[in-house]
Amino acid sequence: NIINNYGADSVRLFILSDSPPEKDIQWSEEGIIASFKFIQKLWSLHEKVLEEIGKDYEKDNGNDLTKFTNKFIKKISNNLENFNYNIIVANLHEMYSYLNKEIIKGYERKTILDNYGKILITMMPILPHLSNECFETVNTTTDKIIWPSYDEKQIKEETKVIVVQINGKKRGLINTKLDLEENDVLDLVKKD
Repeated sequence: NIINNYGADSVRLFILSDSPPEKDIQWSEEGIIASFKFIQKLWSLHEKVLEEIGKDYEKDNGNDLTKFTNKFIKKISNNLENFNYNIIVANLHEMYSYLNKEIIKGYERKTILDNYGKILITMMPILPHLSNECFETVNTTTDKIIWPSYDEKQIKEETKVIVVQINGKKRGLINTKLDLEENDVLDLVKKD
């Protein structure tokens, strides 16, 4: 009944998000409904991606999408190897939030297809039906699917955001280089 009402991907997503594999699953109607709604959100995101592919900008507006995709592949790969399925579901939510905002910033058709294709492949172990449907609609063949590798150079960060707190209250954010000394950071805080 649950599969008929919500689909196999919703059930799979619920099972994986509920708890680590070594614990028993606590079935709840609310959990299945939440999984079903999240899959609907992913489908809406897919339609948004298709819209952006159709725009085919002449050049990319930065390479944030490629950086994120590489980080996402690394997270999913590591979590699959370590059987952290509930964390993978959290990674999917993070991907949804990021891609929903980032995709509208203007990317070439090729860049979107390349990165989105990799994201869809990493989603396949969790949401195979949705991923395959998305592949079909972007005219990507599913006969040569190879798990994507990530580029360590793309993952490496050159800057870091430091949260400034005074008396336990957040007062600002400072974007700095990674190798700054404490005194240099304090100078930046005082200037801000």
